[in-house]
Amino acid sequence: MRTAAAPAGVGGRRAAQPDTPMMLQPTEDPAWRERDFAPEPGTRVCSVEDVPDGMAKEFLFGEGRQAFRLLILRSGSRVFGYVNRCPHFSVPLNVEPDRFTLFAHEHIYCSTHCAMFRFEDGYCEDGPCAGASLEAVALEVNAEGVRIALR
Repeated sequence: MRTAAAPAGVGGRRAAQPDTPMMLQPTEDPAWRERDFAPEPGTRVCSVEDVPDGMAKEFLFGEGRQAFRLLILRSGSRVFGYVNRCPHFSVPLNVEPDRFTLFAHEHIYCSTHCAMFRFEDGYCEDGPCAGASLEAVALEVNAEGVRIALR
């Protein structure tokens, strides 16, 4: 079973530029990098503004059922990346493109089974997979936008 990742300041890393949003980087399990169509380190995903504050956006790499589904969450100046796959039943958290169930810049819900995950570390606080976590995808934020971390 995966353990919850520590937020920055408690073992995580911070990456920021002056006057640009800061992001917390949950500890990443590199297994996602082995999936079909996983983006390469350094791949630019979007600008921070492409993900509205308090919202989530999905980015697809590849096509069809095997596409790599990257979920980016934003809360104020913090940006978080995860594989868009619920650990309970291996389904995406959304049932329609970019339509996610969110609460107060803090939680995202699986639309299929109502599991509730924290933005900051992907930890499931409630639902059928309580205690499990979303797979973290380390991101870097700079003046050019959001990228897949180089490490």
